Amino acid sequence: MLRNGDFEEGPYIFPDTPWGVLVPPMDEDVHSPLPGWMVMSTTKVVKYVDSARHAVPSGAHAVEMVAGRECALVQEVATVPGRRYTLSFSVGDAGNGCIGSLAVDAYAARATLKAPYESRGTGGHERAELVFAAVANRTRVVFHSSNHHMKSDGTLCGPVVDDVSLVSVEKHTARRLLM
Repeated sequence: MLRNGDFEEGPYIFPDTPWGVLVPPMDEDVHSPLPGWMVMSTTKVVKYVDSARHAVPSGAHAVEMVAGRECALVQEVATVPGRRYTLSFSVGDAGNGCIGSLAVDAYAARATLKAPYESRGTGGHERAELVFAAVANRTRVVFHSSNHHMKSDGTLCGPVVDDVSLVSVEKHTARRLLM
């Protein structure tokens, strides 16, 4: 149900760029270079990374949340009020030396989830799921890093988010065959 949940569409990363591409917030760029997603902040960014130089949970690209709580990755999706949905995603580290307790906060409708990941800085990921009931015709799916993180060289880093999916989990009523 989400557009570009695997983050395979995004800005071009030049071959000689080992650090990825910073994606600006909506205040700076009305058209997001990450189709389907908006970066909500006044000044902070997210980093678009590739599998050639980073540990990416799935496919060739992912997003690294480097700005902590000051920046959110957002997408609005059509939902049916009262229907239950499952938001699932991968959280991990980019294998770039970001060590520590990384965590992504996910929000949808009135539900929240803190998805922790203990990083050794060498790559890896875990799956997380948030089950929620829609309260309106449109639901905002929001991700942000729980904290600020810094590598030993002083550069900002954070958890990687990838492979995001949203599916309806509405139970169907049982059918009975009458003879």
